[in-house]
Amino acid sequence: MNNTEPSIPTVEDAKEIAAHGDTQARQRLAANASAPPEILYYLASDESLPVRKAVASNPATPLQADFILSNDAEASIRMDLAMKIGRRLGFEGDELDDNLLTKVNKVLGNLINDQMLAVRAIVAEEVKGLPNVPKGVVSKLARDAEAAVSAPVLEHSPLLHDDELVEIITEGVREEVATAIARRENIGQTVSATISQTGSIAAIGALLENQTASIPPTTMDEITNLAKENETLHQPLAQRDDLPEPILQRMAGFVGSAIVEELLERYPLTDVAKNGLREAVQVRIDAGDASTSKSAAAQPAQHRILVVEDDSTMRMLIRQIIESFLSAEVLVTGDGDRALTMIQEGQQFDLIVCDWMMPVMSGIEFLRALRDRGDDTPFAMLTSRKDVDSVVSAQNHGVDAFITKPVTAAEIHSKLRMLLRDDR
Repeated sequence: MNNTEPSIPTVEDAKEIAAHGDTQARQRLAANASAPPEILYYLASDESLPVRKAVASNPATPLQADFILSNDAEASIRMDLAMKIGRRLGFEGDELDDNLLTKVNKVLGNLINDQMLAVRAIVAEEVKGLPNVPKGVVSKLARDAEAAVSAPVLEHSPLLHDDELVEIITEGVREEVATAIARRENIGQTVSATISQTGSIAAIGALLENQTASIPPTTMDEITNLAKENETLHQPLAQRDDLPEPILQRMAGFVGSAIVEELLERYPLTDVAKNGLREAVQVRIDAGDASTSKSAAAQPAQHRILVVEDDSTMRMLIRQIIESFLSAEVLVTGDGDRALTMIQEGQQFDLIVCDWMMPVMSGIEFLRALRDRGDDTPFAMLTSRKDVDSVVSAQNHGVDAFITKPVTAAEIHSKLRMLLRDDR
């Protein structure tokens, strides 16, 4: 008999290796998916750690052997087992027969009660989106004290329904729990209302960013009131696609003019309604109650800057950086075509900050169209491109400065101050 042979020709050979083979031979046997189930069961109690690890990772290992391994003293074995069981469930289909379900439940029962966080977290990550996990397992994971375990299941599991989600939130909510639930697809109005009632700014922000969440009008009113005192919610609220006109009118009473302009781009309002929103912002500015930034609240904006960037998060970041060191009215838009239209309609700017790669009209196309009009407004290009041809092309079209991605506040500060001094 050759103990190095990768395949196991007979049950007798397998028994011989399991009982008398060296560690390497037993490890190869334990990893062999063709090994007899009773041999894998026997090797699950082998004295050698590598052998037991091979059994734990072997997809052919019977669940009775997996149950033994779920009590193994070695954490790495339990971690390997947790990963394998989750993946096995993913291949089993939507339904398990009662016998298999009982055996899986016994193994998972040990793993989800494991004292080691990493073991429970692996189980949660592997089963988070599966429909055939025992319901008790999902409920247990969803209530785990560690967010690394509960959050993936709370956000993704199809087995958690609205009633249970509300119950989990009200059991003594932690911010990570409410935030994970707020990110679930298609959560209902009752869940949305319950999340809002927690008062967690992080969770409410995640709820607003979740366009599939159904938020009832009364809850949206409450969130709008909260956003008035919490600037962190301004942008997530403005990103909603389902805001009624009265909410938009209220937002004009506390958000910056840049956000209002962004809303006007996206919502099909009448000219009268649009003018009303702009006037509401202007009244606040004139009254000294608000401006486009806190740093400029006590004086009129000294500069007017246009930011053209298709990524809404990046637009917000760049606007906040600019407003942190300049007294400026910062307007934003998501593509070069809209930016060009704003300029053609007569809007004037002291400086333009524009991304290179955008849909509809790229930054370089917008710059070329701008210069063809004879417009020499200082132009800073946001780009991760560093090749010589791209740089030369942009310079030939009249770019004044480059701001490299990922952006830093220091570089934006230095480049924009240089351009506004006309120090080019």
